[in-house]
Amino acid sequence: MCPGLINMKLNMLHTSNQAWIDNRKKALHNAKEKEHPIVHDVVELMLIEVDSSSQKRRHKANNIENLERKMRHNENHLNTLADLAVLNRHSNLPENAAILEKRIATILKSSDPNDIMEKAISVLEQGYAALFEDYTESGIEAQQRLLESVQLIKVEQSTAIGEKKDFLCQASNHTLDARRLMFQALNCKTNDSFFDKKSSVELFEKGLQYLSSTLYPTEKYYIWKFYYAMACSRMPDIQVATSGTTSISETAVNIFWSILENLPKDNECFTIYRARSYAYIGHILISTHKPSDAFPSYSSYENDKQFQAILSNPLSSFQCANKELSYDEVVLSREGISLWLLYKFGTTKNIEYLENPRQLSSSISQNPCLRRFDFSTRMKVYLEISSLKSVSLGRGEDVLKKALEDGKLQ
Repeated sequence: MCPGLINMKLNMLHTSNQAWIDNRKKALHNAKEKEHPIVHDVVELMLIEVDSSSQKRRHKANNIENLERKMRHNENHLNTLADLAVLNRHSNLPENAAILEKRIATILKSSDPNDIMEKAISVLEQGYAALFEDYTESGIEAQQRLLESVQLIKVEQSTAIGEKKDFLCQASNHTLDARRLMFQALNCKTNDSFFDKKSSVELFEKGLQYLSSTLYPTEKYYIWKFYYAMACSRMPDIQVATSGTTSISETAVNIFWSILENLPKDNECFTIYRARSYAYIGHILISTHKPSDAFPSYSSYENDKQFQAILSNPLSSFQCANKELSYDEVVLSREGISLWLLYKFGTTKNIEYLENPRQLSSSISQNPCLRRFDFSTRMKVYLEISSLKSVSLGRGEDVLKKALEDGKLQ
């Protein structure tokens, strides 16, 4: 176990792009405002250290001072201790670093329940930091286009026969391989060519395993599980090599549903997690394009009427999400993207899914600089609307102008 964020080689700590840094800061402030206090420690640590991408002595001195101030809140916070030790060593203060490293070693070797909990939180916070990593806009676009290629190939494959179907099957497999490789490439550290960074999924699994042996509050445990489910939902949909063959997307849905079962509805601290869990479930079910009877991994919920209703009609998941928390940017974004996917790759071309991309517009209006992918999806919606025969010439020109504007902003 190696505590700290600096040695994780996060992209956000190795960039000189000021616009990108500013966007990361906005996203972190947004997280601190909306998310549960259990992630505030790591968010504050990331805010302090995102400035350290500039390796000037002045920044190091400021960061050391900020981390020392943060230590007063919890003197055994492993990630703060570890990063403070690293900065002291980089600032030619080996005696200070040695004291901190000795304290870290003591906590890591300890079997005291409180120290075990500190170790668990350290790993979970590293998982959160890895989850928070933002890929380049071109990387995100490449992932999305590969996903759309897979979906278009599947549409062609459904009606093909003979040799054509065999070739399409090969094309689908090669595109899935390309998605996996793209995912690995995006998770490489910025200054090396090997895949040596631990994924957020691995870190969350390890941290949750540590927590399971402590008396950590159940509700807080399930908040960390929410972030674990988020990490699973971002991975390519690869089948797990077991006899049960549960895909990573099905694993994510199972975890999100367990969060809804375990976080009480009447507590405002958990509302955002319940709402977003519904939204992620709906988005995953729609984006995988499987009939409701093609999910053997959900058999444990066969007597759960609400889950079965969502499985039959994934869009109803967004109604549940909006009842929990209206006008949430993540819920709106997932709903808008899901409507686009239903129209583009669904079995029926329901024009109602395209008529007014208000969900994407509402999500963008809340945080334009943080919703770049929503601009890209809304542009595709506008382009699709302009090509419809039922659309008047005037409206067609209007939505094309909107598509052009979104294209400039994405």
